Amino acid sequence: MDFMTFTLLIFLVAVVSTQNFNITNTDALARLTPLLDSNRTVNEQDLALLNRTADKLGLDRDLIAKFVANRTERASQRNPAYNEYEGDTKDTQVRVIGESPDYASSVVLASDLLSLTSAIASLKDNACRDHGYKFLDGLLLNKRWALKMFDASAKSPQGLLFGSSYHLGNFDECVGIEDSNDNGVSVDGQYCLATIKWQHEENKIRTGRGETLRWAVCVPNVCNSEAVQSFVSSVLSHTVGNNTGVEVSERDCYTRRPLSINNLDVAFLSLILVFMTILTLSTIFEIFIIYMGKKKDSVITELITSFSVINNVKKIISTKQQGNLGLECVTGIKALSMIFILGGHACLFIASGPVMDATAWDRLIRTPLNGFMLNNALLVDTFLFLSAFLFCRLLLIELDKRRGKLNVIPILVFRYIRVTPAYAVIILFYMTWFPKIGEGPLWDDRLLLERERCMESWWANILYINNYVNTDQMCMFQSWYLSVDTQLFFVAPIFIYSLWRWRKFGTFLLSFAILVSMLVPSVITYKDKLDPTLLFFAKEFTDIVSNFYFKEAYIKTHMKMITYCMGLLTGYVLHRIQSTNYQMSYLLKSFAWLTSIILGTVTTFSVTLFYQEWYEYSNIEAAAYISLHKLAWGIANGWLIIACSTGNGGILGRLLSWKFLGPVARLTFCAYLVNGIVELYYVGQLRHPMHITFFTVVASATSHIVLTFFLALLLCLTFESPLHGIEKILLKRFAQPKHRENPDSVQTSRNTSQSRLES
Repeated sequence: MDFMTFTLLIFLVAVVSTQNFNITNTDALARLTPLLDSNRTVNEQDLALLNRTADKLGLDRDLIAKFVANRTERASQRNPAYNEYEGDTKDTQVRVIGESPDYASSVVLASDLLSLTSAIASLKDNACRDHGYKFLDGLLLNKRWALKMFDASAKSPQGLLFGSSYHLGNFDECVGIEDSNDNGVSVDGQYCLATIKWQHEENKIRTGRGETLRWAVCVPNVCNSEAVQSFVSSVLSHTVGNNTGVEVSERDCYTRRPLSINNLDVAFLSLILVFMTILTLSTIFEIFIIYMGKKKDSVITELITSFSVINNVKKIISTKQQGNLGLECVTGIKALSMIFILGGHACLFIASGPVMDATAWDRLIRTPLNGFMLNNALLVDTFLFLSAFLFCRLLLIELDKRRGKLNVIPILVFRYIRVTPAYAVIILFYMTWFPKIGEGPLWDDRLLLERERCMESWWANILYINNYVNTDQMCMFQSWYLSVDTQLFFVAPIFIYSLWRWRKFGTFLLSFAILVSMLVPSVITYKDKLDPTLLFFAKEFTDIVSNFYFKEAYIKTHMKMITYCMGLLTGYVLHRIQSTNYQMSYLLKSFAWLTSIILGTVTTFSVTLFYQEWYEYSNIEAAAYISLHKLAWGIANGWLIIACSTGNGGILGRLLSWKFLGPVARLTFCAYLVNGIVELYYVGQLRHPMHITFFTVVASATSHIVLTFFLALLLCLTFESPLHGIEKILLKRFAQPKHRENPDSVQTSRNTSQSRLES
């Protein structure tokens, strides 16, 4: 007997003695004799057991490979008619293998046991290594928990060349594993999603998903992220070589643990319970008033009923158009813009999350007809435009009524009071209960990161400076808009008062501000060679806060000023038209409509130019585009509002003034706040990659929009609407005019109408 045969004999004797087959070593030798003398090759089960035993005995596993190779070669030489696919033609006996756990485990172990064993043996963490050996023992003994742990892990990649970069395994199967041995040692499943980075290419492209692969592995819960990273790296080194990098952080691993609650969690829950109690008592109080037939004629009664659910539901669902300024179209613009903004957010998270075919998104963004959704940034600019327009228009009216004697401090203070409470509640929810309400492959990766950012930068959000401070740790990706709007809101009274007090100087000052707001973004874009606008390449928005353009340019106030200034200009022009009862000629209206349609269409769909494969970047084009397309968009929106407000909107004006858009418009602020909850929850709990088509994206985005407005309704009823009611009551008392004009002198036409600021 040669050395190779003797080594094999030792291997198989050890295997037989450790597998509890209840046979003696003599019987094992008797069973081995036909194998050693026969011509057949070692099957998969034999090879798996040989590899496992070699590791147990500390023998060289290369001997196994040489032995198998030698037996295959000898078998082929002795029987020239042998075919590795058909077997020995002289052997007419067919071996039938039934479907059983034993067969299943032998098949998977045949290809993976050697690399798994080597990877586990190289682990430095003792506890993880011991549990790894228990896992291997469980596989050989066909333990159900071990088979589940192996089954829940991702196997050979499917569709890798097709663009599938997320291989998520089976999350629920993994985290549901619980096993307690006779010795009291418990092995529970832990799901980890490793990041595998291939070698970087010299010419980086922005489409697709790049060189990153997310790979799921199910391991015992005693293993920390470092041990899992070492394990995956070792497995890959046996399969694809050492040309890959593996990253596993604590947020990438998830295991079910008892719910932990800290003082901040209790405080937030207590706050919610207090508000719910106030809402309940206030609602009961209003029911009592309605039943008794009393009127809400006192300030105390109005303040109490401001928290009533009945009162707030009536305000939200009311289709009554308030005011006589002819600004009903603004309601429609707000509602439709927010719907498309939420749809754009949904598309962004869908495309940057787990998908089966990353190139499908690249095909969608190259289609010119989809330019409207890709220009989501312009729709956000529309809200800045409307904010400036309404503030300018209403403040100019108040300055006329009060003859310039207007204290803007209460307006600024009440604006902060109105916006901040609901905003702070959502931030607290991110910091407390949000990470605790779900689970999924990407849950900890996304939600724990969001909580850490909010814990680090919540104060910057509350001070509305988070678009300049701690931008790498921004809490709530969409919160930058609130900071930009607030900063410009506090500066706007300077321009508005100048326009009212010194008409020529105010016009010059605002014109100069528009010029500066155009030059600044253009110079920065040209100098730093930035994109012409925010481009939605999926691989760059896996974490939107870490996107370079987003945090360095897109969220900055000095890059957004032009839209706000155009809103101020539109408010002033409309004020002049209505106060002087100016009548526009047919030629002027036709020219304005034609110009507005052309500019609006070009700015909406021209963005697809920058997604085409043949496009070559030019910093001159980018510098020109970033300012000119915002200016054009401001002109298009400005004429639309002026036309609708002066009765020249036609069919479009009637559509935008549709009264049923009013309830949607009242929920836009809360919808913007809670949208991040819907999007992060969607990505965090997603179990399988999504197949992207135009239909699936639209269907999923529609569901996100509906869920967002549902949550917005709850937030509005609980916080935003009650505090808005209190703001209006207090604003009437502290900011009302001392001298009221004669009601008979107030003209109610669209061209000469008056309104109070709080309306």
